[in-house]
Amino acid sequence: MVWPIRSRISSLLCSKAPLVGSYIYDSCGCLRFSAPTSSSITRHWPKIMDWVQMDRCRAAASLPSIKEKQPEGHSNRVRLGQEIKGLDEGNMAEIDSYQNLFGLMKQGFLSFKSQKYIKELEHFEALAEAQFPKFMVIACADSRVCPSNILGFQPGEVFMIRNIANLVPVMKNGPSECNAALQFAVTTLQVENILVIGHSSCAGIEALMNMQEDAESRNFIHKWVANGKLAKQRTKAATAHLSFDQQCKFCEKESINQSLLNLLSYPWIQDRVRKELLSLHGGYYNFSNCSFEKWTLDFKQCNVEEGSSYVVKEQEFWC
Repeated sequence: MVWPIRSRISSLLCSKAPLVGSYIYDSCGCLRFSAPTSSSITRHWPKIMDWVQMDRCRAAASLPSIKEKQPEGHSNRVRLGQEIKGLDEGNMAEIDSYQNLFGLMKQGFLSFKSQKYIKELEHFEALAEAQFPKFMVIACADSRVCPSNILGFQPGEVFMIRNIANLVPVMKNGPSECNAALQFAVTTLQVENILVIGHSSCAGIEALMNMQEDAESRNFIHKWVANGKLAKQRTKAATAHLSFDQQCKFCEKESINQSLLNLLSYPWIQDRVRKELLSLHGGYYNFSNCSFEKWTLDFKQCNVEEGSSYVVKEQEFWC
């Protein structure tokens, strides 16, 4: 059975022989196909190694040579190296900046420890047990306004809170971090003075002056500075003829006095002020010319019920 099948296959191949051309090697050692001619009588089938050699040539022809790939690979490596170097330099710059920032902070702390803490060790040991500040300060969160630096407060002398535009909300507005600090300072620490400090070029006051009257906003800043809307109304009424910048400057001081009036909306503050156990003061720091204004609220002359009129006394100007 095997022989007839082989014979049949052989005859089939011979019948198809005219369709197959001959293969010759060119100068590159690659096989090329030659179309059959009418004179071709014998057809030589390529050996298996010839097919391998032909496939090898085809593969070589379809791919760029090693020499062609080298420059691309080399440039990729150079580019990648440059990118890595750039990242390394950027990271090192960030690390250096970070180290410099906290390095300066560390130097400041060590200087405080050696020049202040150790030299006044008894004072700081006493502070470790308890605090007895005479002042409660409410100042703006602005980085240019540092009450301890400007007014020379020492550790243990002032209980402080800072917020946007140094505002004090009225009691009916509900709990906030500001009135929580006030309650602790007045009822627990029993401070004798509350000083509200405003300053020039206050962005919080500018936001207040730019707000639409009845606009509802989800902006946290707008919701907070709305505590100064009465100061804004008085400013608008008194300075309608002035420029916007001048109106903002006027409101910076007016909002301080409004905050002093708002302090009296807390019974435990008003009670101590009435008994002359607590005084309310305003302060204004102008960092463009380094000057400071200070005044005290005249409680006896204020209309506490309406909360809209006030009188100040003991005004001073430091420059």
